[in-house]
Amino acid sequence: MVRKLKFHEKKLLRKVNFIQWEPNNLNEIRMMKKYGVDREEYAKYRKVCSEIRKLAEKLSTLETDDNFRNDCTAQLLEKLYSMGIINTKRLKHCRQVSVSSFCRRRIPVFISKSGMFNGPLEVAVKYIKHGHVRVGPHVVQDPAFLVTRDQEDFITWTDKFRENIDTYNEKRDDYKD
Repeated sequence: MVRKLKFHEKKLLRKVNFIQWEPNNLNEIRMMKKYGVDREEYAKYRKVCSEIRKLAEKLSTLETDDNFRNDCTAQLLEKLYSMGIINTKRLKHCRQVSVSSFCRRRIPVFISKSGMFNGPLEVAVKYIKHGHVRVGPHVVQDPAFLVTRDQEDFITWTDKFRENIDTYNEKRDDYKD
């Protein structure tokens, strides 16, 4: 038998939504602040990481001379390596994939770490949303864009924004073709 709730206990329970209640995970909050990721994106990255780890675990339980295992392992390793999620093509590194490995490949984090932009991550996100960053010939406006190893060398500012930066740094050349 449960005791009857007092008035202040009932009042507190009215303020708490137990259906959509999410526990506060300090690691999750720290990662979201560090990489500028919202809760939905963090949950998606966490789900993808768990799927990769499960797949790597299942592949490692198969026979080593099995053709299916070798083909699937090669495809998985090539995909993760070309995306930049893992550094070496080893199956044991697939078991260590984390949310931070995906967040490090996001374009705002990448331009901050590469030295292209020196400032807070929120400002880098704002510049990307406004369309000031280009990957190859395409302007990127999604801050969740993942930079692959092939695209690393092709990240630049758009032409108009580059002129403003050069003017500010007194490096602008007035000569135009």
